[in-house]
Amino acid sequence: MSLSPTTPRSSRPATANRPRRVRKPISCAPCRDSKLRCDRQHPCATCRRRGLVPSCCYPNTSRTPVRVDSGLEASQEFNTSHLLSPGQVSIPDAQGEPEGPASEGHARWEAIFERPVNPLCDPPVALSSEQGQVTDGKVCFPFHFGPSVSKEHILATLPPRESCDYLISQYFLRLSPLFHVLHGPTFQRQYNTFLENPYGADLAWVALLFTVLSMVLNTLEEDDVPLAERLWLQQLQYTSLQEIASQYRKSAMLCLSEDNFLIRHSLNTLEALLILLYGISHNDGVEQTWALLGTAHNIGIALRCNLKSKLPAMSYIEFERRRRCWAGICLLHTYQAILFRDVDVSFLLDKQELELFPADMSMIMFKLRLFKLSSRICQRLSTQLDEHTLTQFDAEIASEQAQWDKLFLIDGKPSVLDIASYAHWCILQQYAHQLYLLIHRSFCTRQSAGGTDRRVQSQLKCISSGAALLEIQRLFFEVPRLRHYRWYVYGMTSFCALHGAVALASCLLMQPEEFDSSVYRAAFNAAVVRIEAIKGRSPICVKALPILRGLQNMLQPERAQVSTTNTNAGVETHNVPEEWAETLPWLSMDMINWDVWQDIVDGSA
Repeated sequence: MSLSPTTPRSSRPATANRPRRVRKPISCAPCRDSKLRCDRQHPCATCRRRGLVPSCCYPNTSRTPVRVDSGLEASQEFNTSHLLSPGQVSIPDAQGEPEGPASEGHARWEAIFERPVNPLCDPPVALSSEQGQVTDGKVCFPFHFGPSVSKEHILATLPPRESCDYLISQYFLRLSPLFHVLHGPTFQRQYNTFLENPYGADLAWVALLFTVLSMVLNTLEEDDVPLAERLWLQQLQYTSLQEIASQYRKSAMLCLSEDNFLIRHSLNTLEALLILLYGISHNDGVEQTWALLGTAHNIGIALRCNLKSKLPAMSYIEFERRRRCWAGICLLHTYQAILFRDVDVSFLLDKQELELFPADMSMIMFKLRLFKLSSRICQRLSTQLDEHTLTQFDAEIASEQAQWDKLFLIDGKPSVLDIASYAHWCILQQYAHQLYLLIHRSFCTRQSAGGTDRRVQSQLKCISSGAALLEIQRLFFEVPRLRHYRWYVYGMTSFCALHGAVALASCLLMQPEEFDSSVYRAAFNAAVVRIEAIKGRSPICVKALPILRGLQNMLQPERAQVSTTNTNAGVETHNVPEEWAETLPWLSMDMINWDVWQDIVDGSA
């Protein structure tokens, strides 16, 4: 019922002889739908900024839409002439455009209440419900993903066909062997189908494609990019490969949002999420993946990825894809278990499950076994270790190392035919030596309960493991056969190298004068030079460099002598191993208190 008086229909004057005036739209269709300001140009500035030039048209006017190719034919390859940079697919500000009295009131109240436009609902009408908004049978969750972007404009940001082929091949060369969740033949068939009909591809698979491209771009060095790809990147006017990788990651997340992945998901959805999580864990930090990992875990259960046996109606390939996804979920959970010691992921892992993995997933299998051991170690580190427990953990780590040598080495030497196996061996050794440092560090100090012999043995073990971590960093950075895995050195590998360098310096400062430390000091000095060279692409190296330079000064014989004789000047060098052994967590880059080490090196300077 209206609150204002109205004139009865019968009393209104007749208008049969007077034509009805049709109000012409003053905004283009995309601006009208999104309630954005339109400058009435052809195309308008807003559509140019949003990458919606093909859709910029003015209904019921003489203006015609700007035409572009509606799709890619099967024989047509990607052409850079029609491409938009990823930055052009942006989420605009929700500034309303008045379209008559009703629209003015609506826009005004939308602005007052800051009600977001939900892209998962089809305009113009949406019915509210207690569970969210329902339109044409689709449920829309009440959080803001931004205005909807068409599939054409998402696909327009893809690289040319040849560049796409190259980047995908590099993904399966550089990344897939380390996080083997994608079934290669299946992805190849899906990619071939996509090339035949790009605009018919499922958005979940498009998200997977953008995720793969983003991940591999983060692994490339500038001199890894062929001439054709370099020209394409120059056309996009990006300053670095990492910048366009970040944009592609946003495109992947946009595809997932447009696909309503929270309630509509497939194996492609899960694969895209897991690869995204793996990249975020290595590039941004494990702690940033916790909430999204829980979503991926629940999607995996919904897709029955945790089944231990194949269902009769399920093909062997589909079963293997699910097993790979579940292995990826377990692996990502173990990262959380390392970071947060009170997280118990043992319910995800058991011996029977590990034995069911395919042979080409041996890397993930060994990682899961090792992280299961490391979870036990981290739980035990909450109290003081005794010698018996230390010996037991030592033996278990050594047993795992023996299995790696047997599978990944040939007569104790790296294979020259299988580069991935050598990378696998190095990565696993890195985690093993960090565990050695964690369990031995409390026995290195003068106050340890194990006695002199135990203290000396633990110090020597920490010296050898610390040097091993520096050597692994050197291998990934310098050895030609590991060039495709150099990206690994910019994140966790350099953090583990920092842990090794601090442990090495701390234990060397505790050694008597007759101890020959020349080889270890040379390795430490080389690591400082290497970390300085890496810091341009590694935030951890930027933080680590001043700390290591301070420790480098302490390791100089004349500097060490002055510090040990002058016990009242500043912070003594023998306090360095005390700080390393007792007060600092070495399980996460973000958990390290850099100010503590800066105070140590400043006070000893």
